[in-house]
Order: sequence, then structure tokens, then C-alpha cells
Amino acid sequence: MKPFEELTRLGKIRRQRQLIYAALEQYDLPVTAVKFLADHTNTLFEIRTETGGRYAMRIYSDGETTLKENRAEMFWLNALKRDTDIKITEPIENREGECVTIVNVPNLPADQRCALFKWIPGQTLAGAKGATNVQNYQLYGKALAQLHNHAQSLNPLPADIHPKRWDKVFYYENESIVYNDPKYDHLLSAESVKMVDKIVAKGDAYLAKLFEDPTGRMLIHGDLHDSNVHIHKGELYLIDFEDLNLGYDTQDVAITLFYNRLRDNKAELQAAFREGYSSLRPWPLESEEQLQTLIVARMVMFLNYVPQILPAEDAKKYIDNWLVELEQYVQAYG
Repeated sequence: MKPFEELTRLGKIRRQRQLIYAALEQYDLPVTAVKFLADHTNTLFEIRTETGGRYAMRIYSDGETTLKENRAEMFWLNALKRDTDIKITEPIENREGECVTIVNVPNLPADQRCALFKWIPGQTLAGAKGATNVQNYQLYGKALAQLHNHAQSLNPLPADIHPKRWDKVFYYENESIVYNDPKYDHLLSAESVKMVDKIVAKGDAYLAKLFEDPTGRMLIHGDLHDSNVHIHKGELYLIDFEDLNLGYDTQDVAITLFYNRLRDNKAELQAAFREGYSSLRPWPLESEEQLQTLIVARMVMFLNYVPQILPAEDAKKYIDNWLVELEQYVQAYG
């Protein structure tokens, strides 16, 4: 039988379905259907039961997270469920009382990590027609402020909780830095690499300085954008806490604004988002330069990532667009 790494995308999905069934044996669910949903940085399957229950099961990617980071995710999700009325993706414990299930099946890499979640209703803000409006963005900002208020209430974190730390531009564990590798010189010129080097140095210095202050440090979502927010009957549901990390409210706000920076109605939406956030918590960003420094730090991280996962032609389209924005940043802030 072919090694998993040599399979086609469809072949991998078929084999991962076997993994899902093996993982579900550790839950008390009368399963009737398992349906593939998506494979991005991890793989998702929909689960249906005889009683009408609906769930999502995630297979974690070894390259994106570690078991200790998954456990930090579950710690916060369970605390949010316990302490707040924020609508979130809720993890389901297996028979051993664990939210992360370790599975081993033949012809798949060892110790695969899976997690089962309650199904989230509605559509994403990105997918629901007309959902990216002022009213929803006020709710969006308010929801993020609620998250941050709760995260601060958890400090200090338990000694056994170990999330990522966004204290440098490339903050993923064992992250491969490739943007300056000569084999990618068809994507970035020597001049572009020098520019990115400069931005990385500035971003690293800024983030190191930020982390000198322990008082504002807390768990942050780490990837809250329109596709990670569902809307259902006028209420917002926050999902995909997988990229949770230890950081500051400024960083989380900047991530959300990063994803909306190119919208035609950006100013209107960002004003509504700020209004919602500020109704519960002081707006954390002090200057436009601070926001843009965090945005380009995010951009450089993606610029380094796409050559490793996308065909060269697709990667180049992204990188060429980002380089324009990076040049604008350097011109404005040095």
C-alpha cells in the first residue's frame, strides 16, 4: 500500500475517513454518516448521528500545531463555555474526558490528533450575502472585546497551558524560513528579499518590545477573520481557535483588520468594528504605524508560507500583491 504522503488528495481523504471512524469509536455517538468538508491547514469532516446530532471533527496537521497547543485551545474554549455566553465552537470530550483524541490506524502517520466539535449553525460573514455590514461589524468588535476581557480574567494561566507566543514575526514552532532561499528567487528578487529582511527586523524588534510588558499579555484568538465568524439569526458565533496564541489585544485586532484592509468600504467597517470593541474595552491601537507594523508582520509570515504550499504561479500572484503593500509600508515608515 502506498505511503500516505504519496497519495493523491482524494486518496488522502479516503484514508483519513478511516481515521475519523477510528477516532469516533472513542465517543458515545450513534454515527450514521461521515462527510468530508475541507482540507486547508487541517482536515474537517461532518458527522451525523441517528438522533439528528451534527458535529465537525478536525484532524490536526503536524506542521501547524502541537499537542500542547491543542490543549491550550481546549482549555480556553472550555473556560469560555463555563464563564461566558459568547457563542463559540464547543469541543466534545471523549470517553476518557479528553478533548483531543489520539488515534493510530494502519497506513497513516502515527499519533494523529483529532477533536470533535458541536456543529455551528448559519453561514460565515464571508459567505453570507450582505453580512459584511456596519451592524454585524459592531457585533464583531464587541465579540472580540468580550474574548479579550475573558482572556485577561484567566491570568495567570495554569502552568500546564503552553500556547504559541507571537513574540516575533515567524512565531510558529520549527517554522521554515524560505523567503530568502535562492530556490525561490523566481518569486522574490534580491532587492525584495532585502526589503523583507528590513521589515522582519523591525517587526521582531517591535514584538520583542511589546512582550516586555507582562501586564497585557493574554490568550488571543490569533486568526479571527470573516470566515471564522458565523452569523445565525442575528447572532455571531466565533470558530477555529486552533491558532490561539499568547499575545496582546493589539495583535488580535490587527489580525482582523489585516483581513479587511482591501475592502472598498474598509473605513466604514473598521469604524463600526472599533465602536463595538470600544463599547466594552478601550481600543488598544495607539497609532496607524503600530497597526501597519502588525499587519505587515502578518503579511510577511504569509509571504514566507505560500511558496511552501502553493504552486509557483499561484504563490507569485499573492507575493506580487503583498510586495506592493510592503513597499508602501517602507516608504511610509522606513
